[in-house]
Amino acid sequence: MRSPLGAHCAPPRRTTGRAVLETLKGYGIDTVFGIPGTHSLEFYRPMRELGIRAVTPRHEQGAACGADGWSLVSGLPGVVITTSGPGLLNSLSGAATAYAESRPMILLSPGRPLGQDFRDIGDLHETKDPSGTVNSIVGRSRRVTHGCEAITMIHDAMRDFTHSRPRPVHIEIPLDILEAELDYTEHQVAPRPLGTPQPAPVDDVERAARALRQAERPVILAGGGSLAAGTDLLQLAEKLEAPVITTTNGKGAIPERHRLSLGADLRLSTAHEFLRSADALLVIGSKVGAAELWGGDITSDGPIIRVDIMRDQMLCNLDPEIELPGNSAAVVPQLIEALGDLGERAAQDLTEVFARLDQEGRQWAPELAELNEAIMNAVPADTIIGGDSSQVTYMGSTTFFRAQQPNSLLYMGTYATLGYGLPASIGAKLAAPDRPVVCLVGDGALMFSI
Repeated sequence: MRSPLGAHCAPPRRTTGRAVLETLKGYGIDTVFGIPGTHSLEFYRPMRELGIRAVTPRHEQGAACGADGWSLVSGLPGVVITTSGPGLLNSLSGAATAYAESRPMILLSPGRPLGQDFRDIGDLHETKDPSGTVNSIVGRSRRVTHGCEAITMIHDAMRDFTHSRPRPVHIEIPLDILEAELDYTEHQVAPRPLGTPQPAPVDDVERAARALRQAERPVILAGGGSLAAGTDLLQLAEKLEAPVITTTNGKGAIPERHRLSLGADLRLSTAHEFLRSADALLVIGSKVGAAELWGGDITSDGPIIRVDIMRDQMLCNLDPEIELPGNSAAVVPQLIEALGDLGERAAQDLTEVFARLDQEGRQWAPELAELNEAIMNAVPADTIIGGDSSQVTYMGSTTFFRAQQPNSLLYMGTYATLGYGLPASIGAKLAAPDRPVVCLVGDGALMFSI
């Protein structure tokens, strides 16, 4: 059959740009966000052939926020492709959001050709030190010196996203390398095994299980890092008869209409008081962020047990008595097994705390509570709500939108990026076209993204 482009159509050039895109596609990434520009064309040239969709916003901050929304719903890292100079720098608010909220993102940008670093000659998009600038904001940034180094960085990033705290990675590829032919094999760009989730040391798990077994009023605080545990978290909560309160990143870790769910109300003084009353507090995958506590203290009288993929996070904001370093996907099943048969445990009477949380939430902003409840009563249970750094979100949706599954509220409580809601909602809809997506914003947030 003749090629639709003609009998003499040249085969695609095997450039570094193509190799990078092939590597991403191997991991299932079929959507990227960005605005094409003069220097980034070699990233875009092979996309149609590789089956990769390019989403073009009106500003690169929207590209990064859109990639974040897509990532939250798809479960894959968001990818942002920018031009050098202003395109890259425009994306940094979105990249900083992903950093603060511990979310995986890969930023790709062209750079000045090898040997032209720091030359002040008035070149197009000339920037003093783009990689150094970005490195001060994201997890890491590197200016590569060979195309194969860029491929390796993507493989390393995918593994790091799986086994450590996920944070954005930036790869700057000098223009002469990006556009040059690269001698690479299918094996080099093929996805690599990411390994199994890291369990916690057995002795520490036994100590934690003993403390939880003896507790009469255990409580679980679940953050974004708890989502890897999936339905095992609910099984653990039911086994312990432990109420679950979440951070906004952990919202929906268990269905919020479940009898043990206290929602994502960590900002409320009622929640602080309830957590302090626990005779064992199990914190899973959360930094216990100061911005989300709103000045509250949740130090309980009983032992504090912390599960986290990074040990430095377990020592952040709340001192643990027992540390369980590891991935919640492995550690939560370890705890379930170590607890054994607990028999019939007395259920905690949550009627009063439910009522007090509801009352306090309404006192902050009664009209926003009513608005959110009206919307929630009208939309299907699998709806995704795109929020923003606006009161209708942090005084309304975080409490009164009862998420039935994780990542159904798109939000960024730590970095608080105005203009996040619209692009994140678009990204979410692209990732889940069959799910309803509603963007609910206020405080002028929409105008940051128009």
